[in-house]
Amino acid sequence: MRKIELIFGTVAAISIVYKFILGSELNPLFIMSITGLSVFYTYFSIAYFNNIHFIKILKKESYRGISTWRIFGTIGLGFGLGITTLGILWSLMYWPFNTFYPLRIPILFIIGLISIIKFSTTRSNDYKSIITRILIIGGLGIILWVTPQETLNELLGIEMNEMAEVKQKEIK
Repeated sequence: MRKIELIFGTVAAISIVYKFILGSELNPLFIMSITGLSVFYTYFSIAYFNNIHFIKILKKESYRGISTWRIFGTIGLGFGLGITTLGILWSLMYWPFNTFYPLRIPILFIIGLISIIKFSTTRSNDYKSIITRILIIGGLGIILWVTPQETLNELLGIEMNEMAEVKQKEIK
């Protein structure tokens, strides 16, 4: 499962850089990689972050040594990372109804705080990898949340038609 995350993440990172530099020729690849990463985090986080192999996901014995709070934490982490990647997709594609930001920031903040506390007491590599993912994906999501949409449009070369400009002025 580590390879799946690495492939989706690498393709998403390359397509984000390509989107900022050259435009929107790789939009389908960008959409598929970000969506795949979101689906992976949302549905397979419980197994991935608890080091359970894909073949053993449905076996009850795989979850015996794992505490209930850790299972809930990895489900929340997967949900937060999945929603964050969808928020990144919506921001960079300039799609309407981007309401992911108020939902994901508290989730990632709480899980990140718990992970920092757990890491300081146990020094486990599991918590270190969780903190790294929260910092990278959550950091990119926060940067895109704070950046005004007009600035993103200029950076991405998105031209607004007259109707969209009128609606933008009405909102302000």
